[in-house]
Amino acid sequence: MDDIEIFIQPEIPAQGSTMRASSIIDINNIRDADVAEQIRGERLGALLQRLGYFDTVRGFHDELRADRRSGSVSRALRTSGLPRSRISNPNLYYHASDLYPSFIGLRKAADVMGIAESAAHRLIRAGQFPFPVARAGRSYKVSVKALMHFKDIPDAIVHVDDIESGALHASGCAQ
Repeated sequence: MDDIEIFIQPEIPAQGSTMRASSIIDINNIRDADVAEQIRGERLGALLQRLGYFDTVRGFHDELRADRRSGSVSRALRTSGLPRSRISNPNLYYHASDLYPSFIGLRKAADVMGIAESAAHRLIRAGQFPFPVARAGRSYKVSVKALMHFKDIPDAIVHVDDIESGALHASGCAQ
């Protein structure tokens, strides 16, 4: 009986956040791939909402829904298939990195890496920078996907509905 009472207690806000205590679930321990995928998307949507970027993301989603842009994983879904793709349009799945610019400047990349820009320049000149960089005039551009890989940031596959649900939750609106 005590176990049941744990599950029916009202959710308690997590440290003053708009997210609830239930959002501290470790996705790696979830066995149901559908649920893990949904939580990943909702968390990203909530983060984008809190950072104030969700209006731009909504425009991206509108383009996906209007077939003016194809989701970046739609071709892969046709062959391998995400579990939930059978109930939703595969073109509405995309990689989270699709929301970011393809390249950023070396200054920002060095900041993300935790090194000084001058150190990044030295590494590039010595051929020891951990991933390829592109020369753009007198400056360098770094691939965001390469930087994500270097920092072990997963490029999650997300669904439009999950992102929007997480953003809605973070904004404090009820569904």
